[in-house]
Amino acid sequence: RRVHGEPRDSFMQVVALFVVLVALAACANAQSCAVANSSKVDCGYSGITEQGCQSKGCCWQPAGQNSIIPWCFFPASTSPPSPPTPIPSGAPFNSTEMELMMGFFLDNINIDGQGGVVASPDTTTPGGSYYYHWMRDAALSMRTLQLVSEFSQIDSLMQSYVGWVLRAQADSDPNGIDVRTEPKFFLPDGGVYTGGWCRPQTDGPALRSTTLMLYAKALIEGGNEAYVQEYLYTGSSAYNGGAIKYDLDWVAANWESNGCDLWEEVQSNDFFWNRINFRRALYMGAAFAESMGDSATSATYMAAAEAVNATIPNHWNGQYVYEATNRPQDTASILGFNNGCMDADPLVSLYMCPGTYEATATIEVLEATFNQAFEINQIDTKNGIPGVMVGRYPGDTYAGGNPWILTTCALAENYYRAAEAALRRRSLPDDKAMVVYRRIFGLDDAATLELKDFALLAANYGDGILDRIHYHVAPYGFHLSEQIDRNTGVELSATDLTWSYGTALKAMYWRGQLFARLAEL
Repeated sequence: RRVHGEPRDSFMQVVALFVVLVALAACANAQSCAVANSSKVDCGYSGITEQGCQSKGCCWQPAGQNSIIPWCFFPASTSPPSPPTPIPSGAPFNSTEMELMMGFFLDNINIDGQGGVVASPDTTTPGGSYYYHWMRDAALSMRTLQLVSEFSQIDSLMQSYVGWVLRAQADSDPNGIDVRTEPKFFLPDGGVYTGGWCRPQTDGPALRSTTLMLYAKALIEGGNEAYVQEYLYTGSSAYNGGAIKYDLDWVAANWESNGCDLWEEVQSNDFFWNRINFRRALYMGAAFAESMGDSATSATYMAAAEAVNATIPNHWNGQYVYEATNRPQDTASILGFNNGCMDADPLVSLYMCPGTYEATATIEVLEATFNQAFEINQIDTKNGIPGVMVGRYPGDTYAGGNPWILTTCALAENYYRAAEAALRRRSLPDDKAMVVYRRIFGLDDAATLELKDFALLAANYGDGILDRIHYHVAPYGFHLSEQIDRNTGVELSATDLTWSYGTALKAMYWRGQLFARLAEL
């Protein structure tokens, strides 16, 4: 009887052990999912289900409609995978490759001599034709052109662009909005696009006026204030006060209005990208108006700048800088740090600039999110390609939801600019930011970093990111498309995207500034 009973006893013992293990696992899971809201790191994407979340080994806890708190988050016992530490190398792009990209960039500027900037010559993308002048892309591209070029080489191109802006500002709007907030225009004549689109694009006036103020500053320094007074800031009713003043007047009066996001998909009256660019434009505008002898307008712009600036801290949720309540994680924040920062201007604090705690924590979160989301990142790492590529936002579905060249180059720029700013100020980022940087660089919490060490690590990390871009665009002769396939690494969507060239050239410019600072040590 004992012979027949032993298997039954053993079976019951196994069942009992299984029950205990399940109970322990459930208990451990409950404990590992006990994460404070402020410490939750997003493990999912927009629209992920409870089953999909848990299949990734992550925790599921609904946080309410439109909440900025992740519903799907990493357990306390684990952390999101960190991007690989870049492998030391030389400059990501050599001089020949830079000349090629600059040439392709210039091909898209001043179309038919009318001052327009084509977003891309591609007319057959997943989103339709890109053969339009987008006010945002154009303003940022013409700003980059000034940054990376000698003034004498691009003065005529800038004058053509000024002509385009003045004609656009004077046009009657066919869509029932202020023409200054129109998203795109036909080429080459500049007529307002009348098809269905996300309107208004409220960042346009701030981006354009900032670009033109930089141009005006160069003109005045070169002794051509007459051009500025004739076209850019007239001091009269001519050209509605000038291209700069007309745009800034809109920003000062309407910065709280509703508009479309950077990607022209959702609407809000409180996008981080918009707010930080409004801030820059208005602070610059206040100083510029004063320099033009217009104290009353300067005071108006300064009051608006202060009001905008007071809202910027609201976008820090304790974990990262969120773009908007309906689009929390978004690399628009990285682009905002890069384009809206005025860390060399005494009027504005360093808050939300590259190298600050808030900016650094945000890039850490976004890197981890996209490193996990894109299979090509895992493939590249396995193949020894350094860096990481990022997209627009978790859950993006446009053209399949892929890494974007412009957002990835912006990430590299952020590292270069953080290091350059630290060298310029002769001090490391603050202690909280350095804690995050040590994690990103894979260093022990107690590791001591001197200023030069930090700068070299940040430069190395930025280089790794651009190295990964280089690896994927080299087969295309350094023609830069909009996206890179998330699984295969081939270029996708719009070809020869002007904004892609602009961010690549800008990142390399800041790399050059960083190494010039290092040479001074």
